[in-house]
Amino acid sequence: MAKKFGKFVMTTAALGALAAGAYYFFMKNNDFLDDDFDDDEDYDDFDEDLDYDETDVQSEADRKYVDLDLTKASEKVEETAEKVEEAAEKVEEKINEKADDFKEGLDAAKAEATDKIVGLAEDAAKAVDEAEEKVEEFFDDEDEEYEDNDNSLDAI
Repeated sequence: MAKKFGKFVMTTAALGALAAGAYYFFMKNNDFLDDDFDDDEDYDDFDEDLDYDETDVQSEADRKYVDLDLTKASEKVEETAEKVEEAAEKVEEKINEKADDFKEGLDAAKAEATDKIVGLAEDAAKAVDEAEEKVEEFFDDEDEEYEDNDNSLDAI
């Protein structure tokens, strides 16, 4: 029976230690999580906004307002619109100038390419003519040799 009682006491002590450890762990873990959110919370006291002091009313009464002058504003808008329009015209002129320069360059390149092609075509035509003349001479020479030495039996 002493053995059973000792086992019971040891088991109870172990379970108590386990329960205390779990309790301590969850409390520490819970405090850790609560500490993270304390910094993020922003508690506003809206009751202060509802309390009006006489100094607040006085400062609102002493406030000066700026008068809006719509004629000046419309004049500035018109001036700005004119400046934008002038700038747009300048940009359009520059674009047209660049386009004209590009067209001239393109025409010059086209003319140069055409001249080269025509020159090459003329050279090719000359080469063909020369080749035809050489071929004709070659066949003419063969014909003359054949006519002179026809290897006919007439000479026998």
